Amino acid sequence: MGKEFLVKFKEACFAILPVVFVIAALNFIIPSFSLEENGDKFGPILTTLLISILPLILGTALFSIGAEKSIAKIGQYVGTTLTKRKAIVLLVFIGLLLGVLATLAEPDLSVLAQRISPNGPDWLLIVIASVGVGIFLAVALIRVILNKPLKYWLAMGYGLVFALACMADGDFFAIVFDAGGVTTGVVTVPFIIALGVSVSSVLGGKNAEDSSFGYSGLCSLGTVLSVMVFNLILKNIGGIENIKLNLADKVTHGVMFAQVGSYSEVGIIYLESFLDSLLNVAISMLPIALFFVVYNFFLKVKGKALLSIILGFAYTYVGLVLFLMGAESGFIPVASGFGNWFASHDGATSYLWLFLLVGVLLGFISMLAEPAVKVLANNVSEVSHGVISQPLIFVSLGAATALAIVFNIIRSIHNIDIIYFVAPLFILAIGLSFLVPEIYVGIAIDAAGVATGTMASCFFLPLFIAFTSSRITEGMSALEIGTQIMRNGFGIVGIMSIMPIIAVESVGLFAKIKTAIAYQRALSSILEPDDDQIIHLPLEEAM
Repeated sequence: MGKEFLVKFKEACFAILPVVFVIAALNFIIPSFSLEENGDKFGPILTTLLISILPLILGTALFSIGAEKSIAKIGQYVGTTLTKRKAIVLLVFIGLLLGVLATLAEPDLSVLAQRISPNGPDWLLIVIASVGVGIFLAVALIRVILNKPLKYWLAMGYGLVFALACMADGDFFAIVFDAGGVTTGVVTVPFIIALGVSVSSVLGGKNAEDSSFGYSGLCSLGTVLSVMVFNLILKNIGGIENIKLNLADKVTHGVMFAQVGSYSEVGIIYLESFLDSLLNVAISMLPIALFFVVYNFFLKVKGKALLSIILGFAYTYVGLVLFLMGAESGFIPVASGFGNWFASHDGATSYLWLFLLVGVLLGFISMLAEPAVKVLANNVSEVSHGVISQPLIFVSLGAATALAIVFNIIRSIHNIDIIYFVAPLFILAIGLSFLVPEIYVGIAIDAAGVATGTMASCFFLPLFIAFTSSRITEGMSALEIGTQIMRNGFGIVGIMSIMPIIAVESVGLFAKIKTAIAYQRALSSILEPDDDQIIHLPLEEAM
């Protein structure tokens, strides 16, 4: 345990410290910039960020250990045992159930749901998103059983999404695509990947490697579809207007995010965040823990294996509590400070370019800081047989995330509907899926979950909500305020989840072209100039 913890602790340091360092450096380097309300370079907001370093690192390390020992292990057990027993119908049903339960425990989804509800997380949104994940995890398992290419499922699924969008409320689209991005997070991805790999290894046959990827991408599609249907229902019953009024009320009364105006409030914020995290994480993890208790009557895991899973749940719980406490108390006030300051200077062209530059820098660094990027880079390097190097993946994903930030800054400033960004990007992604080998399609879809991690939900989302809120003009009605926040404050997570798909597919296409060129060069080097000529040998004359 000690050695394993040190490894995870080191990984967590590499994930958290660069982001904190860049944020702090920008605070001191940019002239006239300040995170603090009084304009000081150092104050309670920056203090909360520095305090959050320890719980964020400890939480990330403990959660990484716990998720591997508990959530991922349960997915592996379920997939292996049911597949080997040929209980296909039961496997699909259990996959659906576990997809729902794992998503209920997803903290990033709770962070999003908490933004649109007047009192705590919007559990209706969480349940609907979870049902979408469950259904499409079952669809993903059926895809492996039927051995059908992933690109056709994606084309049909997103075709249905945009068909429904023609009848839905456009103001709610940003939340729809954000929901799709946050559901594939720290809890769901380890479970879904473990379940998918175990099933594909048994049922995938000669395409087992190709079938091992793409599960989380289909689950994200399921969330987008289910929340789009939710959009239609809300539109018909007037629910979207209620959400807009809730958003306006939270912004005008300053309760959208924790406010840090003095050092005396720092302790209060951490205490409140800690107590909320204790309760919310317990509620979230309870369903999947109860499932394992019931399932273990048939699975009969005992001894050290059972103890390892129990300890894994404990590590996961403590890690998530610490992580969410640090993120809510540390990142969110800082993100709000960035958003408020840039909104107050958005009339000057120079500050727009500075906003774009800071967005690119933070977007690039945040992607490199995600621990899952290293795993993804290793996978791509292996399947491409070294044609695509790990540094190329890091740079591609970093650039993709940075470009997503740029798109959203432009969209928010000019009040452009998110559908004009996501529709062309998804069309491009699906078009590329027909040009690259199947395995790159699966890896690319899974890469969407890599981009929408900690920084997406706990930094960039509050940054753009604060930026939009600070640009509200006097005389706007509550409904107009809520509409502006819903359209422009949300949406960053959705755009960030699309760009890595295009990035990985692009490097996959590059690998395909590079391999074809290398093959032609190798072939030409062993062929003689006259090898293509037809040589007629003389026949023996008949005796």
